[in-house]
Amino acid sequence: MSIVKPGKSEVVLTRLNKYSCVYIVTQTQRLLTNPCEIDVNSVESLDYVLITDEQPESFDENLIMELHCLKKIGKIIADETSYRILRSQIPKEMLIPATPNKLLVSEGLIIKSYPSENREASTPVTYMITLENGCKLFQTGQSPISKTLSKVTKEEKPDIAFLPVGFNPKLSISSFLESASNTESKLIIPYYGENMKEVERAVKKKGLKTGLAILEVGKPFVYKLG
Repeated sequence: MSIVKPGKSEVVLTRLNKYSCVYIVTQTQRLLTNPCEIDVNSVESLDYVLITDEQPESFDENLIMELHCLKKIGKIIADETSYRILRSQIPKEMLIPATPNKLLVSEGLIIKSYPSENREASTPVTYMITLENGCKLFQTGQSPISKTLSKVTKEEKPDIAFLPVGFNPKLSISSFLESASNTESKLIIPYYGENMKEVERAVKKKGLKTGLAILEVGKPFVYKLG
């Protein structure tokens, strides 16, 4: 994976797998969401790891332990189920449990947890992340954006929202388009899925006003504020 150094008003985003693992880098911060099926050498030391749910596409306990042993993790923010799994193996001071509608971090950056519509997980959450340069990201994991979560995006007005697509035979372009229509965000990035070109065509056909960026796995994408 090529290394791109962000400017002050930039954020470098890299999808590290076909699921919802995203490497987020600014000049001073590095975050990783839902790590699984990745090479630990593809990331530098992390300020935060965020986990939305306990499903294997979002949470790899062995990978987390490998990152921990390599001293590559500052703190781990995890949904309640993942938190319970980790608390017997990770020092307490490194773990932050996430339940919906909580302010989790307020120093250096802001991380809030919100509800999730992921019906297959036990205690899922979504995250609103405001980086130190002001860029705001909505990390949904596998959650579609319902009318309820739509209110969150209207209040928070994220710069970027990551929205799941799904996999065949569960691939649902119509569901993605509905989520996109319910999301008030400057840019939407589809992930957790395949056939991204098909998604791009469907978005153009629908005529959605929100910007769309297709990220190739392993290829850094630079988002510039303003």
